[in-house]
Amino acid sequence: MLVKVLPPEEGEERDPAHASLHLMSLGKRREVERALNHFNCYDDGSGETPGLLYGPGINVQLPLVGDDDPVMQVMVSMVEESLAWTVLERLARSLDWKMQDPKTGRVFGI
Repeated sequence: MLVKVLPPEEGEERDPAHASLHLMSLGKRREVERALNHFNCYDDGSGETPGLLYGPGINVQLPLVGDDDPVMQVMVSMVEESLAWTVLERLARSLDWKMQDPKTGRVFGI
């Protein structure tokens, strides 16, 4: 998953295993989709897979909410791992998003 984490307050130390407690919105759905478009992630135009964007080595599932609703996280599936890591790293750094392991809740890149 990709998430955005509130920055810690001055002097605050956080356990990465509890970073989920400090999530903030990635933006409105339309803003998130537009941001992902800059990394060559687009829907297939069919209308049969709403919220599913296809990118280099990855598929990104946006939540099924309205265009002006906040998005707290997006689910990412790797299709071709050798491409995916490069895209995810660049995307996360550029947008100040983090990668979160959905099994453990651990956030990477804090």
